[in-house]
Amino acid sequence: MALLYKYSLRLLSAVALIVLTIYVVRAFDSRRMPELAAEHRVFFDSEFSAADEPTTDWARYLDIEQALQAELSSKIPGDQRAANALDRYWPGGVTWPGKFDGNWNHSFELQVPQPRGYAVLLHGLSDSPYTMLSTAQSLAGSGYGVIVPRMPGHGFAVSGLLQVGSADWLAAARIAIRHAMSRLAADHELLLVGYSNGGLIALNYALSCGDFDGMRCPDRMLFLSPAISVTRSAAVANWHSAISWIPYFERFKWLGVYPEIDPFKFTSFPKKTGWEIHTLSKQTHELLQDNERSERLPPILTFQSVVDNTVSSSAVINTLYDRLPDNGSELVLYDVNRNSSIVALMRQVPDDPVADLMSLAPLNYDVTILGNETNSGLRLQELRLAARSNEILQRPTDLDWPFGIYSLSHIAIPFRPDDPLYGDGSGAGRLGPGLVLGNLAPRGELGVLLLTPSYFLRTRYNPFYRYQAQLIRNWLAAR
Repeated sequence: MALLYKYSLRLLSAVALIVLTIYVVRAFDSRRMPELAAEHRVFFDSEFSAADEPTTDWARYLDIEQALQAELSSKIPGDQRAANALDRYWPGGVTWPGKFDGNWNHSFELQVPQPRGYAVLLHGLSDSPYTMLSTAQSLAGSGYGVIVPRMPGHGFAVSGLLQVGSADWLAAARIAIRHAMSRLAADHELLLVGYSNGGLIALNYALSCGDFDGMRCPDRMLFLSPAISVTRSAAVANWHSAISWIPYFERFKWLGVYPEIDPFKFTSFPKKTGWEIHTLSKQTHELLQDNERSERLPPILTFQSVVDNTVSSSAVINTLYDRLPDNGSELVLYDVNRNSSIVALMRQVPDDPVADLMSLAPLNYDVTILGNETNSGLRLQELRLAARSNEILQRPTDLDWPFGIYSLSHIAIPFRPDDPLYGDGSGAGRLGPGLVLGNLAPRGELGVLLLTPSYFLRTRYNPFYRYQAQLIRNWLAAR
């Protein structure tokens, strides 16, 4: 026994030494990142926090954003920035938010005459309310008043993410929902929409809404690439804090430091934010395990790519949908392009989602899969497995995979092909100066650009957005 203890102690010591060595190496390696700029260091005195919730309504929240805008102009003065056409903080650049028709880094609202209900749309991490613009316009066209809050820490400088946490995001969501409630008539529907981390926030609220006096639970929810579960590395994302407070290691706070070239989405990403979404995910999973809470969840419609490098696509089924009651929920999966020439280049071909789901049938929810008709063509078909059924129904579509696109991505789901910023170029100049990040594919030598080729080549728009919007309209109409 003593010998076993001795060897166990040695093994633990060896493991601890290995972990410490990796930690120190990573800390020193972080110093190879680019120098931090003002947008990585500025602190906002005006930013909302959960402690402000009791005294903050929607109008006050909008006032906070105006104060943040003034702070941004004061602490990162544009006239003192070096001229750079792709710097979002230089007023002369094409990515300066002021060049666009509306500053979509701020919360916004769309009103419609005689609304059938109100929708609250929650954007994802490092994003802004702009992410929800296409969906907001589509829902307004379906008769919903729309409220899109900016999540705390977002929209102004990426350093804002260092001073907020999941409790602040949840509080901001409740403020927007209270604003929607103030406009809802008795027969109106409350629709909660979440993209990425916004989906996790929406799910957390739906599971806990009964815990808050006077709060209304959603009647239905719509999720786009929901962050039901994130990568395992997020669980150790906060380890940096042991030494990153030392100025010499301040870049260790960051997963990546890049030039901020996107007017409505941060390019750099702090590790703390990964930890916050891990914390929120863990809390939400615990709420889901409470049968009484999960049984009260409303119908949910989710759109998810079977390949997603940001969140776990399988967790949408295993963690969320398998816990749902039989209430009319639906899951829509975008398969990869299984054209043989594309599949041959994939590191790992995803399992056939049809076969996977048939092995689990019958299910409590409907499943729709959009995928190739054949492995040698680009035409798509719709495969549908209804709740409580063991039969797959096939339906042809008029959709084809665009040339060169082998899958959707996490960030592509909410955007139309003609999105003026993230689309295919067909909507260039519609809202801003004409730069289309979704259509950039610079070619040249490796290692020359400050951003990696993957930044430009990741699919940024959904070529099947028209199909998606129609499914949403049909789902909302079937009430």
